Amino acid sequence: MNNKTRNYIYIFSKYIKNNYKIIPFKVKIMDVWSTRYFPPVSKEWINSIYVFNQNNLKNFPMYDININNLIKNFCNLQFNYKFLSRKYRPSRLRSYSLNKIYASKAEIKHTNNQAILTVYVYNREKISLLKKIKRLKKSFYNKVKLLIHKNKKIFRFYNSENSNIIYNKSIKALLYKNLKLLRKYKLRLSLNKSKFEEKLLYKLKNFIIRFYNKKVEFNIVNIRSVVFHSDFFTKIVRSKLLKKKAKILSIMDFFLNKAVLPKVNRIVEKSLKKKDINFIENKYKYLLNISFILKNNNLSELLNKLYYNIIIDYYNNNLNKDYFRIYEIIFNSINYKNMAGIRLEAKGRLTKRYRADRAVFKVKWKGGLKNIDSSYKKLSSVNIRGYLKPNIDYSIFTSKRRIGAFAVKGWVSGKS
Repeated sequence: MNNKTRNYIYIFSKYIKNNYKIIPFKVKIMDVWSTRYFPPVSKEWINSIYVFNQNNLKNFPMYDININNLIKNFCNLQFNYKFLSRKYRPSRLRSYSLNKIYASKAEIKHTNNQAILTVYVYNREKISLLKKIKRLKKSFYNKVKLLIHKNKKIFRFYNSENSNIIYNKSIKALLYKNLKLLRKYKLRLSLNKSKFEEKLLYKLKNFIIRFYNKKVEFNIVNIRSVVFHSDFFTKIVRSKLLKKKAKILSIMDFFLNKAVLPKVNRIVEKSLKKKDINFIENKYKYLLNISFILKNNNLSELLNKLYYNIIIDYYNNNLNKDYFRIYEIIFNSINYKNMAGIRLEAKGRLTKRYRADRAVFKVKWKGGLKNIDSSYKKLSSVNIRGYLKPNIDYSIFTSKRRIGAFAVKGWVSGKS
């Protein structure tokens, strides 16, 4: 080899970086935690749609307002007061009453062919009507018992034929009054039920189709309590504060007392979550070569040992037990299903007297709004729209009185 070629090799080898290190075969350890919980798409955006032409999106905010007004008016449908032979009540007094159907703002998911509207409903009217029917039956039986007790004295003075005539007339008069009331309650109850059936829903769909020019599908979710959705109690608080001598704190306390929080051990709940050993990556940390783990090259046997196999238990156990197990697995996989806290704020011209005083600001809360998984257990959580917490449901409603405007804000937080 010549001296020139040696110099060339020396030049090239001089500037090569030899910083690589030899890594042993079994050093990397995998510590896998539970995966992030992703909330549904409807919670990310109230109206989720993608179109190529952006000009088609300009009218969508106005469409949403009109559609929410349509759903609200559809839920407030009532029989004519003359048909039920009752006194006329103005719309202002009807808005104050709690006995009606409350509907949340529609969460709309668009596809190419149809729009899916998710609406949360609290049917207070149905609960009140069923209670009235039960009370009417009890009162009828009690009044009949009192009549029998009173007519025992009448039987002594009159003969049996006259006493039976008086007794039958009084029972017929009671029956006529109760049946008249029962007819009203049953008619209102039948209208309430038919609002969630196809025979009336298709009329509402026809109005919404005019806005979107596509098929419409409803996903109605019935909620048992007012405090489970922030839209409901903020609406009711706003309507109650429109009265002249409304007590703000007593109205807030009424809704906060309805919120029942689960009794838990705070120390255990806020403690760090341990690593789940059931994950295959945590049981077998060295998955670089899986052929050493498998016996007889059977992957299904390994997976059956690591995870709970529902199909095998379906044949071994009874159907009811297995169904309960499947239901338990699905229900436990859902996060934010228990209530963690509730918060209410009211701000604006809310003085009792009609004069231009300063704005009133009142706050009340129960529990907390923090996300326990991310703030205490150090588990990663996904934020909605980049800044909203996924465990919180928030709503705001504004209104005005004679002396000025005011707003009501509501928060509901959940935990797993």
